[in-house]
Amino acid sequence: MDNEGKKHDQSRFSWKGEVPRFARLREGGPGRPAWLLGMAAAAVGLGLWGRSMMDALGMNNPGPALILLSLLWLVSLLVWILIKAGLRDTQVTFYISKQGVGIQPSESQKQLDRRMRVLIRLVFLSTLKGGQWAAWRPFTPWKEVKKIGVHQEKKDILIRGGPWDVRLICTEENFTRVLDMLRQYRPQAFAGSD
Repeated sequence: MDNEGKKHDQSRFSWKGEVPRFARLREGGPGRPAWLLGMAAAAVGLGLWGRSMMDALGMNNPGPALILLSLLWLVSLLVWILIKAGLRDTQVTFYISKQGVGIQPSESQKQLDRRMRVLIRLVFLSTLKGGQWAAWRPFTPWKEVKKIGVHQEKKDILIRGGPWDVRLICTEENFTRVLDMLRQYRPQAFAGSD
């Protein structure tokens, strides 16, 4: 058993780090600030359009429905930002293994994912409608890695492919080692990205 643990440690390289609070959706974040502002502006625009329809034509038109949709959109966006940017724990463990590359969330993030799954099920049972809360455990097997982009100054590496894009935020000390490991496992994914 002890030898298996040592073998597992040798086949996996991991380090602690932090992901940005406002990351792209494909990276598990709520979106970038510009995208979120665009969504908010679109929701406000929809409400203003509904208001102008009400002013011009009275209540017997789609104006009130547009205002209601606008308010629902804004509230949904606020809840989304609260959960994904406010409650989300940004402390993670990045890792590279023989199977692929991924990010392991903290224990507090795993607990949030479990609580949200229960909440979504309760919403579904009470309304017969509901979405799915996807637990954020990004992992990309080597065979699915399509492209690896390297940002030398920031010391981060973006791995594209699979259901999630995995951004490895490296330290000054491990950046070269991580690049070497990625080149060892998936050299063809570096074509044109350096």
